[in-house]
Amino acid sequence: MGTTNADIHIDEISEDLSFVAASAVMRKIRAQAELLAKVDGPILILGESGSGKEVAARLIHKISARSGYRFLKVNCAELASDLPENELFGCEGGASIGGTEMNTGRFGLCDKGTVLLDEVTEMPARHQAKLLYLLQDKQFRGENRVDVDVRILAATSVNIEKALAEKRLREDLYYHLSTFTVRLPPLRERRDELQVLLGYFMNRTAERYGLAPRSFSDALLAACQHYSWPGNLRELENFVKRYLVMGDEPVALSELRPQVGFRLAEEVRQGRPLEPASRKDRDNSEDANGLKSLVRSIKGEAEKNAISNTLAKTGWNRKEAARLLSISYRGLLYKIEQYQLTPPSSYFSPLTKNRAWRNGQGH
Repeated sequence: MGTTNADIHIDEISEDLSFVAASAVMRKIRAQAELLAKVDGPILILGESGSGKEVAARLIHKISARSGYRFLKVNCAELASDLPENELFGCEGGASIGGTEMNTGRFGLCDKGTVLLDEVTEMPARHQAKLLYLLQDKQFRGENRVDVDVRILAATSVNIEKALAEKRLREDLYYHLSTFTVRLPPLRERRDELQVLLGYFMNRTAERYGLAPRSFSDALLAACQHYSWPGNLRELENFVKRYLVMGDEPVALSELRPQVGFRLAEEVRQGRPLEPASRKDRDNSEDANGLKSLVRSIKGEAEKNAISNTLAKTGWNRKEAARLLSISYRGLLYKIEQYQLTPPSSYFSPLTKNRAWRNGQGH
């Protein structure tokens, strides 16, 4: 079914989809999926957009007793509120020629298989009511009762508690769907797997495109580790595709640079000690073409912004700024000189400038 060793388990679900478990958390989710595949009931899959909810759903289907039948994904966000019920659930004597055959609807097309209701909180209210009947009775209630044998999996990327409070999802339907719940972590919480995922996507994409895989330098790996990946696995895979095809590492670094700088600045503001750069580092940073210098410049820029913002916040009270930044007063003076920071002239009047300097304020 997949590639596995003591630390990594990869399930090849299709040509385009794989479930990669390279951490204790993801291996636990993989084991959970294997258990739930044996229990023929609804499952609610929660996770941010791009975190792999459809992949998890397809994995459960693939290792279940229904694997020999169809897997159908229904995008609930695309269901119009006026969509005829028989289009989704089916009915007898419906729209087929002569009215003598059964219009099976989307669920009927997946008989004995698995249906994934993607973004279930976007399903129109009237269809939620019919879905509830289906879950309770295994039948669709219309003018005629139609037996429906499918397993229902539901997924959403929204805060489920908020969706319930806003009446976007019926509570009774939620309780049926959430008999079992799988929560997928965002990629920013899977940093210990990032190098494995980068290598996996690189090798798979290179094979598909008929190209030689590219390696990731230490500088690029460091930038990837500091990036927050708001698009999760989908964004990571697309990033790898671009890097493989274009082969321009400085461009790849520049894609990550804005958020990398923001994250480093946040780390500084949250009180992580700042280490003064060595003279060798400062000299090397002048080499604009060096990949390592690009990463150093990202950190330097974030550090400079954090210090400048803190000084502005404290009215250039350097002792207070040093306290907020969790560095020594002398270390802050070093950084002010290193980044050539000066206060706006409006901060101090000519009469108070010298006094402020003596009290740890001013420049």
